Amino acid sequence: MLSILIPVFNTDVSELVFSIRTMAETLNLVYEIRVADDASTDLQKQSKNQFLIGLQHCTYTQFETNRGRTATSQFLAEEAHYDWLLFLDADVLPVNSDFLEQIVLNMQRAQVIFGGIAYAEKIPEKNQMLRWVYGKNRESRLKNERELNPYKSITAAGLAITKSLYLELHMPLTNLYGLDIYLTYRLKKLKAVVLHLENPVMHLGLEDSESYLQKTYEGLQTLVYLQRHDLIAKDYRPIQQIALKMQKTGVANGYLKLFHRIQKQVVKNLISSNPSLKLFDAYRLYYFLKILKEDA
Repeated sequence: MLSILIPVFNTDVSELVFSIRTMAETLNLVYEIRVADDASTDLQKQSKNQFLIGLQHCTYTQFETNRGRTATSQFLAEEAHYDWLLFLDADVLPVNSDFLEQIVLNMQRAQVIFGGIAYAEKIPEKNQMLRWVYGKNRESRLKNERELNPYKSITAAGLAITKSLYLELHMPLTNLYGLDIYLTYRLKKLKAVVLHLENPVMHLGLEDSESYLQKTYEGLQTLVYLQRHDLIAKDYRPIQQIALKMQKTGVANGYLKLFHRIQKQVVKNLISSNPSLKLFDAYRLYYFLKILKEDA
């Protein structure tokens, strides 16, 4: 028995829902699909999702005010009828035709099942290159790579988890971007039993590079927020570890001054057709240190 949960914002989920529904019906699975629209502003895409109303085994909720992905996911989890939850981002599609079957067959082996994230081989438009390059090189990991660091490799884009464990995570319901970090930290603290599979979902919703830089900044703000409120350890992520060393050795302020001088050139590269991930790492470190300093 499985509750399939899809938080939606400005995305047409018809292909995803019909794909998952076909798999569930083929398996004769006891299931439900719950979709919650987080006050979408794109009325055309919101309208396309109206087919969900009255669809068998499907529940559709439309919020009047935006809550954020985490609060929407929490709502879906609390409303879910079954003991296992499968969270799917609205902009993904399962890669394998036996995607659901692999999850169902392995439910007795773990509390958390994650199959990975994939990105299309086709090179996207120039203005989407940063998100694509980062996704393919940093997020798209094979099973054996993810198993080396089983908690930190997880995202909520295609995550199966027991309902009792998810509710025990006590996810912050603030409307912040980048709370997957807290999710993985809590899973580690609770010593959740995690099973990694070679069973990815394809990430289709690529932001343009400038939007992704803005989201990156928001994610760094979230990381500082979590750190400041003792919701995660100060050395949980590699960027935190590097920042701590730089602060202790007194080089953080010098780095901030140096990077500020070349910031425009770095951004020019990051929004180009050939973005450098090394420069992106330097960009992220600069803003993380800057936010820490401003928040002190």
